[in-house]
Amino acid sequence: MKFEIVTLFPDYFSLSLRQSLIGKAVEKRLFEIDIINLRDYATDKHRTADDTPFGGGGGMVMKTEPLVNCLTALSYTAGGDSKRSDKERIILTSAAGRKFDGRLAVEYSLTERLTIICGHYLGIDERITQLYELDEVSIGDYILTGGEPAAAVMIDAVARLIPKVLGNFESALNDSHMNQILGAPCYTRPAEFMGLEVPDELTSGNHKLIKRFRRFEALKKCFTNRPDLLEKAELTDEEIEYVDRLKNESDKD
Repeated sequence: MKFEIVTLFPDYFSLSLRQSLIGKAVEKRLFEIDIINLRDYATDKHRTADDTPFGGGGGMVMKTEPLVNCLTALSYTAGGDSKRSDKERIILTSAAGRKFDGRLAVEYSLTERLTIICGHYLGIDERITQLYELDEVSIGDYILTGGEPAAAVMIDAVARLIPKVLGNFESALNDSHMNQILGAPCYTRPAEFMGLEVPDELTSGNHKLIKRFRRFEALKKCFTNRPDLLEKAELTDEEIEYVDRLKNESDKD
């Protein structure tokens, strides 16, 4: 798989994508990451990539010419008749975009090429969205100084789903949000610390009991921190009864 990051600040990624499992995966060539400086595709001697908005107002807007020149160099065709392959996607980081989540990360992990344009300023000239079939994506309901942090987040979330990136792929499948709810609390050695002990269920050796315990603890954490997720989660009758019990206990407090 190949990631391409189109950015006005390429140095942002010089260290952030060389750390931890992502950096090791790049070294092993499990995927590629190309950092592309958008200013290299500007059309004037000052390498200008932004300009003031039509209609007035504060802020700046990313220009069309550098973006079109860059995407053309990356073999993307501009125009309403252009059709992208199912194996490649162009992503624009945008506060106005679709919210990035675990399901979208899985969808992107099944492609062969992701080109991420890091948005800046007020945004990009709207005509880019008319010339190219792209996904506008946001990582949350807040504003960043630029799209670079969002691009790094998305690459991290997608890349870890690529085979062999994680030493144990099962851990990715059981992560928070992958099963529609948050993950269960985790424990490791020592079994007792400052009077606090690991729950007996986790040291029982009974795998069925452990699985059930983790699921119910995950439901409890989800009820406390993200009750909205429970409204969409697929739950068994026993789990629904457990969540109802949590609600009743909460109402009494």
